[in-house]
Amino acid sequence: MGARGVIFTGEFYYHLDAKNRLVIPGRIRDRVNVMAEGEGWYLVPGYDGSISLYTPATFERLAGEHKAELFRLKNVRDYDRLHFALSARVEMDRLGRVLIPEVMLRRSGIGKDVAIVGVRDHVEICDQGRWDKFVAENFAAYDELAGKAYQAEVEDSRERRPSAGSEESR
Repeated sequence: MGARGVIFTGEFYYHLDAKNRLVIPGRIRDRVNVMAEGEGWYLVPGYDGSISLYTPATFERLAGEHKAELFRLKNVRDYDRLHFALSARVEMDRLGRVLIPEVMLRRSGIGKDVAIVGVRDHVEICDQGRWDKFVAENFAAYDELAGKAYQAEVEDSRERRPSAGSEESR
């Protein structure tokens, strides 16, 4: 899938079984090159009451991008403690199911009916009612959101670009 990893898209509606197993949709499973990305998934507390799923390669790449010098900041240490302690590596069974820990579902407020959504480099599991409400409240503003997201990316790339007189630009 290239040096940048897998791109996930789409929305899917599923139901957790009695043991909190969730079928990962075939269209998502088919995107993952296990030889390049690794087997299984990392379940990570997500934003806005979701659970994020990352391939092992993507999770490890993102974990490695963290700058060690930032660990001196208490909010960075607190975030890292929560992020890594509350994350879990899970394997997929032969039917394409993963077991979602009960405590993770409870902390995220996710019930048995879920939406599975592709979000660029990861997949999110959301409570279906919360997802439907999010889409209903935000879809009308899609054009505005797209413009703001694009502008944020432009500004971020400017900040990362070396200045004309810096050592990096020579």
